[in-house]
Amino acid sequence: MILVMPLSLSGVHRPCSRIRCRVNETAANLKGGPSCGAGFAPQSIMVSSEMRVKLARSPNNPIIEPRPEMAWESMATFNPGAVKNGETTHILYRAVNEHCISSLGYAATIDGETILDRSTEPVLSPGGPWEEWGCEDPRITAFDGTYYVFYTAYSRRGPRIALASTTDFRNYKRYGLVGPDHDDKDCALFPQLIGGKVAMIHRIAPNIELDFLDSIEQMETSNPYWKDYLNHIEANTIMKPLWEWEEKKVGIGPPPIRTEAGWLVIHHGVDSHNVYHAGAALLDLEDPRRVIARTPEPILEPEEDFERVGVVPNVVFPEGAVVMKDELKVFYGGADRVCCVASVPMKLLVEVLEGYS
Repeated sequence: MILVMPLSLSGVHRPCSRIRCRVNETAANLKGGPSCGAGFAPQSIMVSSEMRVKLARSPNNPIIEPRPEMAWESMATFNPGAVKNGETTHILYRAVNEHCISSLGYAATIDGETILDRSTEPVLSPGGPWEEWGCEDPRITAFDGTYYVFYTAYSRRGPRIALASTTDFRNYKRYGLVGPDHDDKDCALFPQLIGGKVAMIHRIAPNIELDFLDSIEQMETSNPYWKDYLNHIEANTIMKPLWEWEEKKVGIGPPPIRTEAGWLVIHHGVDSHNVYHAGAALLDLEDPRRVIARTPEPILEPEEDFERVGVVPNVVFPEGAVVMKDELKVFYGGADRVCCVASVPMKLLVEVLEGYS
């Protein structure tokens, strides 16, 4: 059942503590309250719609759970990226072993809710010093006949963005690190060139950044473009925390999806109690640095036990999205332990967003 409810800007927050098995992730604290991204000034926000939309969870949730008999994913299986090819939706998910080292597993589904195939071994495992603590949180984009997988490489240096590609989800080409040599994650590729450029969206906390480059290869960390990136990061920032439910930080979820109204972006937002929610935004088709609209309330928030209780409590973390028969299916991690899916009619979500433009 899709919930369309009267707009209310109040929120219910559940206290929790964001923990990790290893080094705690640090995030910048906002000073002076939440602000917003380029082209979306706080004083210009006009919430003209009187309705809001919520994703409807699958009754099959969780769709992927840890398998205790398999050491590489005995502790947790969560944060799934997804991409659709024909009738098959391919899923890459983060798997954690008893030593809290992450790798990536594979699964496949036709209906988006029933897993028909699942790997018995990792398809991507830590492969370099920058991945000593794991490969995390994959996002998959189909681009020019190849599937590009951006994931977080975690080490004692902190999180960095790493890139791999595949055409069959069995064999992978690894590119190493991409983006700036700085704590960075939540990265995805737009599925087509924009203005003749490759568009890369990512998150240096607490904001979301967008960069245009001439090629995939130019994303590599060795590119001089990234050397002084932090000195001009504001020019590349497109979304900052805006609402109370995302006041601590925001980050991209699945890769952007093209619609007639704009690029649809599902993102996560973290409140002051470290509760993770999901929201949606529209970016301009020709210039995605311009934010057209954002949902003032979450479209998904922790409510079920498998979202509120787990390795990290009170987390819904979207990373994959596909369209099936006019329904947008959003794949997300629950409480850093399981994979889940929720859906909404694509037309409804876009119309609600257009109401906020």
